[in-house]
Amino acid sequence: MHAPPPLRWGILGTGSILAKYVEAFRLAHTAQVVAVASRDAGRARTAAASLGAARAYGSYDALLADPEIDVVVNALHNGIHCEWTVRALQAGKHVLCEKPLACSSAEVEEMFAAARANKRWLMEAFMFRYHPQIAMVSQQVHAGDIGQPLYIRASFMGHGPDRKNPRYWATAGGGALMDLGCYCVNLARLVAGCEPQNALAQAHFKDQTGVDLTLTGTLGFGGSTKRAAPSFLTAHLACSFESGGLYGADIVGTEGRITIPHPWLPPTWPAEYIVTRGGSTETVRVGPPDMPSHYAAPFTLEIEHFAACVRENRAPQFPPGVDAEQDSRANMRVIEALLESARIGKPVKVKR
Repeated sequence: MHAPPPLRWGILGTGSILAKYVEAFRLAHTAQVVAVASRDAGRARTAAASLGAARAYGSYDALLADPEIDVVVNALHNGIHCEWTVRALQAGKHVLCEKPLACSSAEVEEMFAAARANKRWLMEAFMFRYHPQIAMVSQQVHAGDIGQPLYIRASFMGHGPDRKNPRYWATAGGGALMDLGCYCVNLARLVAGCEPQNALAQAHFKDQTGVDLTLTGTLGFGGSTKRAAPSFLTAHLACSFESGGLYGADIVGTEGRITIPHPWLPPTWPAEYIVTRGGSTETVRVGPPDMPSHYAAPFTLEIEHFAACVRENRAPQFPPGVDAEQDSRANMRVIEALLESARIGKPVKVKR
């Protein structure tokens, strides 16, 4: 039996994220980039050449009108994720949209409504979830390997890009929480196995635009459907455009601890994390050693998963077996609660 031809992909946008897709698509067996679009035709041609794509478009609409494209990657800035994702879905394309999926819960609902109305799949591109270390850590925690989880810490901090970058624009959904802290929120929720009840945050805002340059926050969790979770299970998150690099996560339980030095994009393949329990320490290595690129691996696995969902007409999942649509909804609600708390200086209940 012959394998079906690769799905044909188009990419909206030629920003810095594009470089991360070049090798990822080269390694993918079920996906092929055939077109790239930019509002600058020259940038589109350069990007298309780097990806081996046959076509370069000087407008996003032109790419969406291409009948030979099955799937679109929305790699535009956050402020126009909703607009162009909805347009792509209405054009009959499936969409893998860069994180964060949208700027608000209202936009998230609009995007998934468009996906349902047009019978197409939409998934948020949280590539770190497809690195096997994340699924393995989650499974160990939920199996009780470190006892009852008590405390989660997650950090994603580093010097930001040039101040002219959309990450600093309020109108583009900018800010450290949206760009970096969304990862921390996602990991904390996964590890907790339930949704937080309340959020408390502080932030250093750029100016009156309300763009957060640094934000720290605490999430309080209640009971879990997977296991009994104590009411004092908390997560502490830190994200920043203003500091030196700090990446890592710790999960502390009643019988041990798991430390993930690089939860977002590990510098090696296999990745390594550390389990401490009973007075002993074990380094766990995760990921087949024959994967040629640690940098592209989670992106490739994400692409392959979404391609399989499109071919088999099944709902996308975030490993380990989490409904991606519901997870994206819940993640945005927590982000909104943290931002509201930072702005008013008080704890905020997380909406359901």
